[in-house]
Amino acid sequence: MNRNRKDNGDSMNPNDKIVLGIDLGTTYCCVAVMNEFGKPEVVRNSEGEHTTPSVVWFENRKATVGAEAKAMAAIEPTEVVSFVKRHMGDPDYFFETSLGRMRPEEISSYILRKLVKDASESLGQDIRDVVITCPAYFSTREREATKKAGEIAGLNVVQILNEPTAAAISYGVLNSLEEKKNIFVYDLGGGTFDVTMIQVVKGQIEVICSGGDHHLGGKDWDDVMTRLIVDKFREESGIYDVDLLSIPEATQELMLLSEKIKIQLSQLATASSFFAFNGERYRITVTQEEFERETRPLLERTMQLTENMLKDAAAKGVNGFDELLLVGGSSKMPQVKKILQERFHKTPCLYDPDEAVAKGAAIIGANSVIRSMLEESVKQTSGNAEFSLDAVGMNGEEKYELAVEKAKKELRDEGFSLDAIETALMKVVNVSSMTFGTLCVNPSGKQSLFNLIYRNQSLPAEVVFNCGTLEDNQENVHFEIIESNEDEPPSDKALETEKFGIEYMPGERHVERWSDNLPLPPGMPAHEPLEIIFKMDKEGLLDATCRHVATGRSIHTVIHTGTVLSQKEEKEISERAKKMDIE
Repeated sequence: MNRNRKDNGDSMNPNDKIVLGIDLGTTYCCVAVMNEFGKPEVVRNSEGEHTTPSVVWFENRKATVGAEAKAMAAIEPTEVVSFVKRHMGDPDYFFETSLGRMRPEEISSYILRKLVKDASESLGQDIRDVVITCPAYFSTREREATKKAGEIAGLNVVQILNEPTAAAISYGVLNSLEEKKNIFVYDLGGGTFDVTMIQVVKGQIEVICSGGDHHLGGKDWDDVMTRLIVDKFREESGIYDVDLLSIPEATQELMLLSEKIKIQLSQLATASSFFAFNGERYRITVTQEEFERETRPLLERTMQLTENMLKDAAAKGVNGFDELLLVGGSSKMPQVKKILQERFHKTPCLYDPDEAVAKGAAIIGANSVIRSMLEESVKQTSGNAEFSLDAVGMNGEEKYELAVEKAKKELRDEGFSLDAIETALMKVVNVSSMTFGTLCVNPSGKQSLFNLIYRNQSLPAEVVFNCGTLEDNQENVHFEIIESNEDEPPSDKALETEKFGIEYMPGERHVERWSDNLPLPPGMPAHEPLEIIFKMDKEGLLDATCRHVATGRSIHTVIHTGTVLSQKEEKEISERAKKMDIE
């Protein structure tokens, strides 16, 4: 790719600002960028590969990321970490190294630095802007942890994008879909599983609903294979009194062997390899039939989550799908395609499973650049500093549509392709990945959770909830926000008979909670009207307000969720990261 700037005077060359799309995977990562022809393409790493293993090896003041680190796992297991994505946002997770305890955010930052370093060298340009993907089912805390990893790496995180949405964007743009289609995305990655229904038509991609489990993925199939290999080893060697999985070096060797045999079984009915122990080599043979039998419960779990998602889609008026996309490296396993064909009588399309997510992120990254340029041009032409492309065509404001057309022509004159400009104007409608509510005391005197924005609700969304103070002379209102994985709201009939929320039991099902206090003027009687307003933007950022109606006093919170890192930890990590060499 030619990324050298042409001399256009003061105009901006399409290649001047690059935003990388990064699929930060549990087992493998992939990086993509929009090329000079307005198409996404993968950027190879320094080893010449399209993907990079999500593995880090610590040695002295150096963090080695990728294939070399993966190879060292069996030699120095205490200095090699993998599958860190499964622990993003987990306050209890640390990886102990010779350099000290490390949080997932720090480890992930080293992976990101390696990815961006390689891409910058390949493209001949220092890059700092990125779009990073995550599972659709990630909570606010996990998303914030992902963003924090990017910030620790010194990057500007333009957006955190859902993986199945990214895959659908790539599919929709590259296949130039003209007719509206319902696309079912089955995304089985190395450590996470997402299942999503998306409506795609030229100019718009709308997420209908998502489901999944971010602790279910190819690693679980590998773990089953590992146990199967251990059983085979015992039969072959006659050694039954040794627990191989209690020996770190043997465990790492078994993990590598498990992945190797699993990949072979995607093409062969039988796979064989050797496992060395105590100076002897033992031949291990596994059949595809054995592997599929042992992993059937995992596959059925994906089907259960799929059925739940399809029920959610039906409740929103989408009762079927036109295409079935398989995304994620683990979806290459023959058993996946076979069970989906049996259940839904459609032939799944294995769509660019290793690269689609990164390509979709690259499209969104490039779109953000073009959209900002279009919006800036229209603001100058119209004199409206608050103009947003999302409002074009609303309220019959023809002058803005004309201003947009003028801005598009200017970009064409500066060298941007028509396809790139039209893609930038594509509308993406997302849904909330979690349910958000507030705690109140219901008329029966019990503390109850009143959910206001629900999981799989289309975004943006705004809800106003009216309640009141509890007692006379109340000094303040304790405003508490709960993020949970509750299901869709009850039916209208249920709402008529049960208006007072669901009884809240601390610790049950909730994922996160935030609280603040709203001071009240003295002498207020009980039942003073309060207004609670939840606003969630199209990227899932919650803006919550609690207002005392009579006085207008209010407290306002924007939920970023807080990373689990303390200020002290973050400072220590940042200082250590600056000194860390990345390879």
